[in-house]
Amino acid sequence: MPQNPKRSIRRVSVLGSGKVSEKDPVYQQAVRLGQALAQEGFRVCHGGYGGVMEAVAKGCRLAGGQNAGVTIRGVSKKINPQSDAEIRMPSWKERLFKLIEMGDAYIFLDGATGTLAELFVVLEMTNRGLLSKPIIILGKRFSKLMRFLKKDISVKIPQNLHFTPSTARAVKILTGYRG
Repeated sequence: MPQNPKRSIRRVSVLGSGKVSEKDPVYQQAVRLGQALAQEGFRVCHGGYGGVMEAVAKGCRLAGGQNAGVTIRGVSKKINPQSDAEIRMPSWKERLFKLIEMGDAYIFLDGATGTLAELFVVLEMTNRGLLSKPIIILGKRFSKLMRFLKKDISVKIPQNLHFTPSTARAVKILTGYRG
């Protein structure tokens, strides 16, 4: 695992599906992730709505941590009641770039096309040298997809991309960057 003693990871942006319900295993994993991140002293940033975003905020709060949701002004979606703070952005694009800016690291949970779009933006920014922050894929589906893409020599996968099915391992990867 690469170590970077100069990097100080304080805030972790967590991205995932807004459509998972409380009964979904990904929702439960996100609750555990929020708890584990808060217990290690990380602040959590998320998309500010339901599903994974609500779950990670809920877990963070249960462990006494702080979290902020980034939402889109004028969107009539239900705002995450577990958020300690809401940051309103004018568009989807600006919301995504705010989440990217706020995070010292990124964790992506299995989701759908919106989460994939967010992941690929972060990967491309990393490949172009615009970011050098840890990226963790937590879950089996996205990890399987990225391992498949890795076989194609024309697809560049950044060195700071990590795969894990385990919440504990994801947090351990982040603490390893603290130096």
